[in-house]
Amino acid sequence: NNDVWTAYVMSGQSVSLYGISYPNYQLVTSSASELVEISTDNGDGTWSYTVPLTEGFEWSDGTAVTANDWAWTFKTVKDLALIGSWNSVWPVGSDEVQGVVDVVAVDDYTVKVTFNYDAGLSGWQYGAALAPALSETYWGQYATDRETLLAAPADNAPVASGFVYDKLEQGAFYTWAYDPNTMYYGGTTTIYPGGTEFSWDNGKAPAIDVSFGDTSGESFSYENGPFVGTVEFTLYSDQDAAYLAFQNGEVDFVLNPLGLKRNLYDQLSREPGVELVSNFSNGMRYMAFNMRIFPGSDKAFRQSVGCIVDKEFVINNVLQGVAINMDGQMPAALTAWVAPVTGVLADCDGLSAEERWNKSVEILQAGGWTATDWGSHPGGADRAIAPTGLKGPGGETPPSDMLLYAPGPGYDPIRSTFSLFIADWMQQLGFDVVARPTGFSVIVDKVFTPENCKDWYFYMLGWGLGSFPDHPEAFFASYNDTCEGGYNTPGYNNAEFDALAAEFKAAKKVSDAQVIPRRSESTRLNSSHITTSYAVFCLKKKK
Repeated sequence: NNDVWTAYVMSGQSVSLYGISYPNYQLVTSSASELVEISTDNGDGTWSYTVPLTEGFEWSDGTAVTANDWAWTFKTVKDLALIGSWNSVWPVGSDEVQGVVDVVAVDDYTVKVTFNYDAGLSGWQYGAALAPALSETYWGQYATDRETLLAAPADNAPVASGFVYDKLEQGAFYTWAYDPNTMYYGGTTTIYPGGTEFSWDNGKAPAIDVSFGDTSGESFSYENGPFVGTVEFTLYSDQDAAYLAFQNGEVDFVLNPLGLKRNLYDQLSREPGVELVSNFSNGMRYMAFNMRIFPGSDKAFRQSVGCIVDKEFVINNVLQGVAINMDGQMPAALTAWVAPVTGVLADCDGLSAEERWNKSVEILQAGGWTATDWGSHPGGADRAIAPTGLKGPGGETPPSDMLLYAPGPGYDPIRSTFSLFIADWMQQLGFDVVARPTGFSVIVDKVFTPENCKDWYFYMLGWGLGSFPDHPEAFFASYNDTCEGGYNTPGYNNAEFDALAAEFKAAKKVSDAQVIPRRSESTRLNSSHITTSYAVFCLKKKK
């Protein structure tokens, strides 16, 4: 069953050339012995990456992990036309589609991956180099056709993990058992904001002492497990039953992809012996302006709203710290990619409510806006007396009854709460904006369909992001406009940004790519989104 619950109980059945180090999202080697970041032009319209493997790693059945596993895996994906996730992790290239056209075992410990285009970071380092390779020795016997392969007994497959599959009681529980002969355990990992170090010598696997990225600044180290002999996965009928088992000490963790209701979270956090841990998540909630229509098309308007919206106030005073402020497009989880705050957001940071209002009015005035009466702010926490008779630089009067669509409190209280405050602050600037609670799918249908691309003013949604931050290109490059079927819902169109996006896509090295978002943020910052990030919480029993 291809669902999250099955994924939770699957031990590591695959290997990859590269990996991602968390929580800094640093690109590191996995089975490869080095990061190969430059392709070779074959002169025939194809480009190849030739990667040496670390010799000595074995599957749990004792067979060697070799280049043949990669060659066989790609051949199987291609020949059996595997679909779903296989088609995205191993994109098969053709005359019409850019992708991988061949994977060859040059020898037992050298893999050659060939593309029909000159792939950059998204296609190679964060694409095919992260793609899984399975054990040819085990899976090859079932790869005669797709139906036979998909019906093969996966719980008998060799793994590249500290745990092997143990007992399965259908519909009740499943267990892993520690493999005393495993090569995949131990070692020390040191995490820096922009880099990672590994030191690994467990006497079974090849000894490794390597570093990646910028290993300067503050850091923390931890020892890699596993530290237990058995892991048991137990199914519960619903969240309440699972968390009751947690409260009673029957389970140590609850794996739950659906999030935790605030009242249940508060209840659990007060349990004796429970420790609360929070971290950054790689995702964001955001408000978008429609830049195809007035007033969203006016930069001064967008920046004045960005200034008056006091996200820190809402997060800390209203939402009790369950969200994290973002002043750009990179969540705090992507530490090495986060740009310094500049421009209007930097100018408005730390200002009082009165100072924010005054600054926002100054931005409108400097941008060519006029008003019959610019209003005033009484100071303190009181609401401003809004400007009247506002007109844009071209003399255009802002529409009345502009709607800010956001999911309702039952779906996401964070976005719902923010929408009310943002609408009120916009009203204090003289704009007739109303927060409209709207079903999630209704908002998606309204803003992501080409025929509706000009039929809204503002909305709030959220994104979960990948380990490689290529999302600004998807969200803001002019050629990805939603009117043409892309993800650029605001309709942002900036030639300088497009040039930076093209440079980013073509980058071959992470170090080269990381400087580009800093430049693009200065171009795009606060132009079409207001963002916050997720705070992720974990409750665990104190030992």
